[in-house]
Amino acid sequence: MKMKKLLALMLAAVMALSLAACGDSGSKESAAPSQSGGSPSSEAPSQGGGEGGEILIGCLQDITGPTSALGMSVQAGAQAAVDEINANGGIDGKTVVMKTYDTKGDVTEAVNAYITAVTVDKVKLIVGPPVANIANAIKETSESYDVPVMGFALDPACQMREDGSVYKNMFCFQPSATTQGQIMAAFALKNGMKTFGVIYNQENAYSVSLLAPFTDELAKSGITIDNSLVVAYGAADTDYKTLLQPLVSANVDGIYCPNYTQQLVAIATAAKELGYQGKLICGLDAAPSFNTTYGGDCSNVYYINNINTEDATTAEMAAAVEDKVSAVNKYFLGYDVVMIAKQCLEEAGLEDNAALVSAIENVKDFKGLTGTLTIDPATHMPDGMGMFMYTYENQTPVMLEEFAG
Repeated sequence: MKMKKLLALMLAAVMALSLAACGDSGSKESAAPSQSGGSPSSEAPSQGGGEGGEILIGCLQDITGPTSALGMSVQAGAQAAVDEINANGGIDGKTVVMKTYDTKGDVTEAVNAYITAVTVDKVKLIVGPPVANIANAIKETSESYDVPVMGFALDPACQMREDGSVYKNMFCFQPSATTQGQIMAAFALKNGMKTFGVIYNQENAYSVSLLAPFTDELAKSGITIDNSLVVAYGAADTDYKTLLQPLVSANVDGIYCPNYTQQLVAIATAAKELGYQGKLICGLDAAPSFNTTYGGDCSNVYYINNINTEDATTAEMAAAVEDKVSAVNKYFLGYDVVMIAKQCLEEAGLEDNAALVSAIENVKDFKGLTGTLTIDPATHMPDGMGMFMYTYENQTPVMLEEFAG
């Protein structure tokens, strides 16, 4: 498809989301989902047979909860891909319909929504969340069904048991926490940082999963972080200045902050108020919209990202949606996973769910907007997929370097 047509389809999907939000405050956080929204409906389109009919897929996301900016961005990208697929004839002559289920950032809501999607609505697959706590909540339940969850939760525990076996239906389509933590540590070392502090959310699986890979990678270069400079906090802890004080007083070169956007904003604000002069090394959620949410100079913030905005095609696509979605990288992830689902449905056929799961765990060299992706059947996560390190010039994102997985 030509670039203009692709951009038009993407913009049409985003505009549909924007129109659905009319009548509220107009903020990205409160916009309504493009399909069912809120609690899932028990009425689903018929999937039919032969020519015509519909293929129903689910989209399990935090639409109204604390990480709704992430969920709504995944949803928007996934819907753009659905619209493009349908504009080109659907899959085997059938129209793809995506139905969104709002987890509300709550694990009980997530499990109930998952069960409704697979037992009542009988979706073929689920575009899963980027939130590890939600993926961890549904992984055991998913074992009782034959519906794959094509998600983005990078905590390996969302896909694998402690004994090394995989949850048969749980997949992640971005590099694991192990890969991302290693990349961020390698980048920090390469850029001359020698002393570190850590502040992480001990109640959040995403944050916890990124801790050991970072510190283990530093240890390979003979760098250890004193326990007094590893600060764990929970939901009840909101005095970030007090939490950060030991790290600032130690004058460390870098503070590692693998946290979600709202907490990163609070941490960056507190660090600035304490006069911290070092660097903040952050995960994916320091990508835009962190910069505009924070509102200040972000030049000391480094973060990892899925996309290379110096690539002309990526930059043009990102520019087309950056004012419509909060997390552009999650938009690209949502788009890619639906395109991967299309490929797998065409390969496996529409009737055999076991064949579909097999096709997903054997995806190889899929060239997407977020890179070239091969799934490792032993982990249900990407094998060797690279990522990009960024910083900001004031509030403008600047891509610095690509790191191989």
